[in-house]
Amino acid sequence: MGTCGHEQKYVDKSDSHGRNMEGGRDGRCQNLARMNWDLAFPMRTLLHGRELFVGEWHCAGGSPRPPCWRERALYYEMDLLQTGTHLRDLGHQRNVVDPTTAALHAPSDEYWMASPTERPQQGTLLLLRGELAEELIPRLPTRSCSISPQAARLHVQLLHAVDPLAREETALSLVHCVLSDARAQPERARSVSRAWRRLSEELQHVVATRFKERLTLDLMASACRTSPFHASRVFRAVTGETLHRHLTRVRLRAALFELQGAAGRLTEIALALGFSSHSHFTQAFQEEFGCAPSSLMGGPVRGRKTLSWEKD
Repeated sequence: MGTCGHEQKYVDKSDSHGRNMEGGRDGRCQNLARMNWDLAFPMRTLLHGRELFVGEWHCAGGSPRPPCWRERALYYEMDLLQTGTHLRDLGHQRNVVDPTTAALHAPSDEYWMASPTERPQQGTLLLLRGELAEELIPRLPTRSCSISPQAARLHVQLLHAVDPLAREETALSLVHCVLSDARAQPERARSVSRAWRRLSEELQHVVATRFKERLTLDLMASACRTSPFHASRVFRAVTGETLHRHLTRVRLRAALFELQGAAGRLTEIALALGFSSHSHFTQAFQEEFGCAPSSLMGGPVRGRKTLSWEKD
């Protein structure tokens, strides 16, 4: 996906399942074609395999862009934000994508994207094709899902993995974990009005872009031109969680990306992310991820055993 307003294109000699569509003189030509994941926008390559590609993208923001633009998926996509937020429209379904969610797409999906802010965005894109995609993703249960604490930790672990084999196994674990999250996702409320969905999107945008501030219900409601009671009621009806819970999850996801090399700066990070104190942050982190934030500083993510992607 090209979050800076570029229509997505993968320059590739294979179809959506990774099968070579252009005959070669020998098997080497076919293998080279199958390894081709050339992208139309710059990315930091984390993993470049025949059936799995992982890249880190960054959109600097602040530049003029169209109000919305079209994207088209040629492979199975899994997009996870590290920072920022944007909107995706697929058919009649609109999803807010932020660091607490994963955007999922199947080959031939055409969707519209919009960025309600000029702030920078950064994320991790995983592309799958071939037998791996057929095995792991017989069908996508949804196009957006809330990611679990386990998936969030695997995401960070993937970014910091140094060993190529560890990186590949972590990527597969992450794919499996996010797909499990998607299958467990509760069905969206269909009786909610368009106006309520729009208000919920605006509230999510406020949280995603201002979570470092000391946000109150009154402040968030005022930013969306509504009453605190209405904002709280609508958000819970649409998303299934309270604004306080969502705000805490966004702050904790941001904390995961801040902990590497943060030894001795835990209080500073806690306060910078909007927590009232070191103890408040530590307690919330422990409840969310099952370990103290200090255990994840300065090295690869440790703690719980890495999830196996081979089991449901």
